[in-house]
Amino acid sequence: MLNFLAIGTYDGVHLGHRKIIRAAVREALKRGMKSRVVYFPFPPKFFFSGEKENCLITLPEERERLLKDLRPDSVEHLPFNAPLAAMRAADFFAGVVLKGYQAGGLCVGPDFAVGQAREGHLDFLRAASRKAGIAFKALTFARRGGHKISSSLIRAHLRAGAVEEANLCLGWEYGAAGLVVKGAGLGRKLGFRTANIGVAAAKILPPGIFAARAKVGHETFNAVLNVGRRPTVDTLGGRMILEAHLLDFSRTIYGQKLEVTFLKHLRPERKFSSRDSLVRHIQADIAAARKFFK
Repeated sequence: MLNFLAIGTYDGVHLGHRKIIRAAVREALKRGMKSRVVYFPFPPKFFFSGEKENCLITLPEERERLLKDLRPDSVEHLPFNAPLAAMRAADFFAGVVLKGYQAGGLCVGPDFAVGQAREGHLDFLRAASRKAGIAFKALTFARRGGHKISSSLIRAHLRAGAVEEANLCLGWEYGAAGLVVKGAGLGRKLGFRTANIGVAAAKILPPGIFAARAKVGHETFNAVLNVGRRPTVDTLGGRMILEAHLLDFSRTIYGQKLEVTFLKHLRPERKFSSRDSLVRHIQADIAAARKFFK
């Protein structure tokens, strides 16, 4: 059976991406085809730039889950590598779209392009699809506040700590997950137990202090997150960490998976004049989080 194909990086699976996937699913149903979503686990732009840290909105496994939630018939990954980067647009269309994925239709966003140096833009794809006798559908940008929603815009919001704006562009609440690892024990010494979360280096961690939800196993708790470098105590040598203080929680959870969802930016991280000042601000952060959850 032929496939109505949607292909791209889809980092973030944001509102614009969702528009594309849903259109592909609708067109497949209408035309008696299967809907097939193919994504690049690591964005081509980072393949060329060499960027590997603090750059992905969604790790590949997160992205695949979000894509599957949109209910296409299949979701699969296509690693972007040197041979793919060197492929001419006509070869990509013939070898990957038509032969590799048995496309009977193609659905893309307005800035999608294929081939060496992105030579195959919409006009090329439209003409190639017409020549091959397959359907072609190009979607317009999803927009918010007069700006097109893009992965680049969302990365900028997240790197600035603006999680509320990022969440509105995503259409879901941004989060991160990892195993709880041993830290310096500073939170316990200050009177606020925290769980240090080991997150993949490629994942973007929004800097600052946040009200958040935290999930351990099947249980969910309100939490305060700190993403930063602990400038007041300088125990990290400038390294960025994600630590969570779960409200009304006292269990030891080393080695367990902890998932956190960023809900509200409370304040930027800053260096305080003393540990006493740091403690007072942590107390204020917890109070602000409790007020948010009420």
